[in-house]
Amino acid sequence: MEHFVAYHSAKLMGHELKPSGELRFLSRKPGLLKKAVGNTVWVVQGVPDGKKTSFFLCGAYVADRVDVEDPSSNLYVISGQSLKEFVPPVPLDSLDWFRLLYNSQRNFSLGFNRINDEKVVQALEALQAQGNPSSTFVPPDVDLPSTGTEGVSRLVSHLRRERNRAIVEAKKVATLNAKGRLCCEVCGFDFAATYGALGEGFCEVHHLVPLSAASDSVTTTLNDLAILCSNCHRIIHRSDPMLSVSQLAEVVRNGRR
Repeated sequence: MEHFVAYHSAKLMGHELKPSGELRFLSRKPGLLKKAVGNTVWVVQGVPDGKKTSFFLCGAYVADRVDVEDPSSNLYVISGQSLKEFVPPVPLDSLDWFRLLYNSQRNFSLGFNRINDEKVVQALEALQAQGNPSSTFVPPDVDLPSTGTEGVSRLVSHLRRERNRAIVEAKKVATLNAKGRLCCEVCGFDFAATYGALGEGFCEVHHLVPLSAASDSVTTTLNDLAILCSNCHRIIHRSDPMLSVSQLAEVVRNGRR
């Protein structure tokens, strides 16, 4: 796993970042953006504070795609899902390791760049591991085959469950082949039907049994996964104990009545 930083200047952009659950960052570095896909992107924001700039950590995201935003100006956009958004953003100026990041990014003049200092990475991951758990979102996975080993514990600065991105894309492909569309198994929402080409092929994939419930790695099959919309995916993870897909579907049916 590599780490990248995306810098947002509130002064230059004319607005401060607001939590949205998604990464969207513009850059003219397509090669570097593509290297960031599948990796962690940390978003830092600079906000005017009198004659100086104060810096804040807004969130950590997993990048999942790069698209052309404006061919005429060679402008690209990198998108992704939230690992954690910090609400409120974390002040960085007083943290002893922040100057390492600030200097390595040439005062953030690079805009989007790789983070190479392991001390900085460890400090960022420690911040991610702290704080309000309700701001943490497990992103949808992407990639291929019909079975895969998941849930292996890996030591970073904390233990986290490794996810097999391939099995999730395989679930989407199998569902498209069987049903011709990706609609939520709880509420029936279809991104493509609502958003047209923008929603084509988009959905979230839910583990019926959370990886956190296993004490060791597990083998996941397509039958262990369900297609959900973003709303139902977030709601099902709010239930404790976690509801089954059919139980949440019943809740939705009762609500509609």
